[in-house]
Formats: sequence, structure tokens, C-alpha cells
Amino acid sequence: MRLLVVPLTHTWDGQTWANVFAELNGAGSLLDTLRRPYEVTRELSLLTQAAGHASDFYESWAYPPLMLYVYWPLAHLYTALHGGLQVIFPVQPAYFASSLPVSLLTLIHLPDLLADIGTLALMRKLGVSPRELAWYAFNPLVLLAGVWTFDSVMVFFLVAALLLAERRHWGWCGVLLGLGAATKYVPLVVLPALVAAALWQSGRHGAKRRLLAVFASLAATLAVLIAPVAGGVRYVVQAQMSRFASGLTVQQAWGTWAEQLPFTDWQPRWQLYASGLLGSWLLPLALLAATWLLLRRPLPLRAGFLIMVLAFLAGSKLVNEPYALAPIALLTIQLAHQPSAGLRGCRTLLCVTAFGYAAINTPLWGFAFSFIHWADAYRVFLSYPESAWPYLALGCVFTGAVIATIWLVAAGGREEGGARPAVELAW
Repeated sequence: MRLLVVPLTHTWDGQTWANVFAELNGAGSLLDTLRRPYEVTRELSLLTQAAGHASDFYESWAYPPLMLYVYWPLAHLYTALHGGLQVIFPVQPAYFASSLPVSLLTLIHLPDLLADIGTLALMRKLGVSPRELAWYAFNPLVLLAGVWTFDSVMVFFLVAALLLAERRHWGWCGVLLGLGAATKYVPLVVLPALVAAALWQSGRHGAKRRLLAVFASLAATLAVLIAPVAGGVRYVVQAQMSRFASGLTVQQAWGTWAEQLPFTDWQPRWQLYASGLLGSWLLPLALLAATWLLLRRPLPLRAGFLIMVLAFLAGSKLVNEPYALAPIALLTIQLAHQPSAGLRGCRTLLCVTAFGYAAINTPLWGFAFSFIHWADAYRVFLSYPESAWPYLALGCVFTGAVIATIWLVAAGGREEGGARPAVELAW
């Protein structure tokens, strides 16, 4: 099934991945090659700023470096089999992703395919039934995320870290969290769940030993992977922090209103930039609230992982459809030990709203009519003020489902026992 949907690559992301494959095939040392996608992003951003565009950064490779290490041998394999690739950045709104050969798309998404299979095996070890595994494996949103971006790889490392932490392999848990964070930054948000679990499950000295193993292995893993391209990673982190609020968030209501204001000197008004600043404040507040909840209430580790990821989505200023993959996987694991009609309903809402967002934001119907200029039709759709209402509705429902899931998990997932004196000492 995953091989069949490989041609449905994302119009923008597919273009980015193909260009990265071409950049990794360039001349120079391995280190220079790995740095090239970041340098291209910096160069295009400088051109964008010089042109006076609204955005200060060009959206090319804006991620941690792990997938560059994975893509490098795959890019050279494709070159050996089919010849070289050329970096192409067409003038928007044109795209060339629809013309990419299937063999290239298959190599691009091969890590995602393997990660999905690995995640299913890990979920089975965590107690998920075959029926629930089938639900996850053939879920339309999961299939879509697997051929659009590499969140599947991040989810695999996140679930593997959960399994090892539950089996008390805290050092290896830190290594896998480091690998996940080097894919996308999301796994870093579960660290408070590990702190709370260590404090509840053991005394003060035991908690120190476990947490030292986690943080030391995590730091070492990230240092090894990021050090060769530290300058590029620092630059794209700044780019991510400067983005406006949008996507499946309530915060996009402010951004939607601000976008209707007339530009001044070819730049948006300050209200649009304030939408990003608002998100920069709400995210740490949401994570602190979730941490407080875990330190006040003993919950299983899997529930803590789920709550922290959901808190990240509730506070983040930018949430796109692939972001829902991690909470859906963790919620499926949680349902194996906390069956609940309410949680199943929340999981359905998360899937439906994320898929609905993809349907109008990409849009999905563009794949069926790729022989016409669907991007022009999409631009016309966005030009109408009424087009903001579907986005606002999906964002509000998605955020409501996130908050409801946190409440249901916290109310029904209390863990027996726990070392309350250690928690009180921490406070």
C-alpha cells in the first residue's frame, strides 16, 4: 500500500527532497556535502530578503541533520543507477514534483516506509492489538504523512525510546530520543515526562542516576550528529522561530485577521509578526502546564509521553497535518491500556481534522488534476476572505481534541504507587 501511494508526493516537500538529493551529490568532501542544503537555504533566504518579500527566510531544508546522513547514500545510489540530478527552484506557484520519477520518490520515502514497519513492530511489543495495528497501518493520514515528509522516522525513534524507558534502559532511551530530535525536534518535549517518571518510580538517588543516563546519552547523541553542521542548524532554528502562526492552531485566528490588513512598504503589518511572537510565549506555557500536571499526578510513562506531545501541539504556533502522526501513534498505544470511547473519539477527531486540513491546504484534489494549473485555482480560492473559515474551524476542533485528550488521559491513567517524597523534594 505504501509503495502504491509513493507517487502522491507533496508538491512542495517533494520538490525540497529532490533538491536535497541533488545537493548531496555535489562535489567536495562529505562534510561540505552535508552542509550544502543549509547553505542553499541561507543563500535563498538572503535573496528573498533582498527582494523585499514578506518572509525573511526561504523554506528549503529547515530541519535537523539526521535525514541528511540517511539521504546521502541513497542519493549516491540513485546517481549510480540513473545518472545525476539537477537542483531546480522554479518560480512560484509552479512546481515540478509531479514530474519526479517514481524510482527517485521510492528512494526518498524508503526510510519512511521502513520506519512505519518498525513502528508497527514496536507498538505490538507495547501491547497494541493486531486490529489496532491494522487501523494505524492503513489509516489514510498515516499513509499520507509517510509519502509527504519524514515524521514517520521521528515517530519510530520516539516509540522506541518509550519502549526502552518502560523496560528501564534509560541510557539507550536517551540515545533514541537524540536520534528522534536529530530528525525533527518534537521528541525533546517528552523529557519532562521522563523526569516525572523517574521521581515517581524511585527515590532521590535512583532518580538522579536514571536522569543522568538519559540526559548524558541524549546530549552525546545530539553533539555527534549536529556538530558537523552546527552553523546551519542554528540558522534554520532561527528561521523556524520567526514563522507566523498558522495551521491547525487557534492562534491562526490572529494571523488570519492580520493577513487581511494592507501591507506597508511591501511588508506585512506588525500584527502578523505578533502572531509568531504570541506563539513563542504560548508554547513554553503549555509545556510548563503539562510538566506541572505530571509532577502532581503519577501517570504511566506512555501517558506522560502522550501528554507532553499534545501540550506541544496545543501551544505551538505552527501545526501541519504530519504533526498529528506522533500523538496518533502514542494515543493508539495508550488505548491498549486505557480503553475509552472518549479517547477513541478524540483520536478520530485528530485524524479527521488533520486529513481535512491536508485536503484543503495542499490540496489533495490537485493530484487528480495535475494536468491543469490547479495551483492557480488554489490561489484564487485563498484570495477569498471566506477561505479562512475552514482553516479556523479545523484549527479550533483540532486544538479542542488535543485538550480533551489530555484531560481524559490524566483523569483515567493514574498509576498505582509512586515515590511522592521524591516529587515533593523536587518541588
